Amino acid sequence: MNNQTDNTQAPVTIIGFGIGGFNACIGLRTSGYTGPIRVFSTTNTLPYSPILTSYYAGGMKEYEDCFPWSQEEVDELEIEIMRNCPVENLDVQAHVVHTGQGEFPYSKCVIATGSVPTPVGFPKDCGYEPIMLRTMEDAERLRNAITNPGCTRMLVSGASMVSLKTLEACLKRNLDMTLVGINPHVLDMNALPEAAQRFEKSLIAQGVELRLSQSIKDVEVITDDMHPLGRRLKVTFANGDTDEFDEIAVAHGMRNNLEFVEKDSLEMDRGLLVNEYMRTSDPDVYAAGDVVQATELISGEKRIVGIWNNAARQGACAGRTIAYELAGETIPAEYALRGSFAMNTIQVMGALFISAGTIELGETRHAEIEENDAMTIVRIIQDEPDGTRRLAGFNITCDEDKEGNEAYDLGAMLTMQIERDFAR
Repeated sequence: MNNQTDNTQAPVTIIGFGIGGFNACIGLRTSGYTGPIRVFSTTNTLPYSPILTSYYAGGMKEYEDCFPWSQEEVDELEIEIMRNCPVENLDVQAHVVHTGQGEFPYSKCVIATGSVPTPVGFPKDCGYEPIMLRTMEDAERLRNAITNPGCTRMLVSGASMVSLKTLEACLKRNLDMTLVGINPHVLDMNALPEAAQRFEKSLIAQGVELRLSQSIKDVEVITDDMHPLGRRLKVTFANGDTDEFDEIAVAHGMRNNLEFVEKDSLEMDRGLLVNEYMRTSDPDVYAAGDVVQATELISGEKRIVGIWNNAARQGACAGRTIAYELAGETIPAEYALRGSFAMNTIQVMGALFISAGTIELGETRHAEIEENDAMTIVRIIQDEPDGTRRLAGFNITCDEDKEGNEAYDLGAMLTMQIERDFAR
């Protein structure tokens, strides 16, 4: 590739400095782009991993362990970082980014602003702000709450992976835990009941009280000068039961950060619609990560697949594509991302859950369940019109999370099988 770049042009702009934004910078530089790169970050820190925030809160990781890249690695990219500078508006017609620190032109733009947790469903105006977990600031608040000697009882609302990692952080701090969720089982978006039930047994064995198929109806903040925190939280559940807790954590889903994108300026559904090179409906705007609806391989539809590895691949793809475009060259076809599918692994107090693909069942898709002393394995099989069968997804729940565990080997093998069958 021709590495000659016009350094007088407006910078390539990256909005967001998480895994997607950082890998967009890497994709640009490793593909020969030597021009200016300007990054807009909402923090003053290095890029961090939201996956590790619960480990920090629970005392399993140190603060610095949550940052995958060093300052030296960031400096090697030779990028201009606008710290504590959220973008207020993206003018795709004028090619200008508007912020509280000024207006900045761009030649190409990558949107990689990620998502934030939402407290939707939590009682409004109850006088208590629930703890949520995504950013390092969130992790700091959770850590401070669960290390306070006055906090002994904690309620976690939600049954997702974020909820379960929040729960684990609290268990590591020896708190008395209750989990409430509106669905009948934990891991509601990732597991079929047979796999979820085994995971639930492990939680119960750890002393967790499960209030499934329930929700929080009301929260009352009761002033109590005798309590170490100066107040108690009286929770009323949807079935009328009441209980008291010291703190409440909520994981009720995520909302992507796209408020700065003008309505109808870019084609959008639940996220920004992109092609296989991460280009949006505007030829000079790309996107990566939780803000993106790209092709999901199992369904063939445009969906958000909000996982760390996917954001990294999408960011790198966007960066590579831009580098080739600005050099006036055609990007190699093998750099295209044909699609992705969900892949998740979670460990909670020794219990292990691995999944990939889909758990959606239907007329041509059914579950095959295998259970033994070590694991519960659920395979989702898709029957094709020609009589062949494809693995469309799987769940594995294992009672032990140990190095060399056969669950990991089986999970890797089944994941490769899904990719082989659907990436053709």
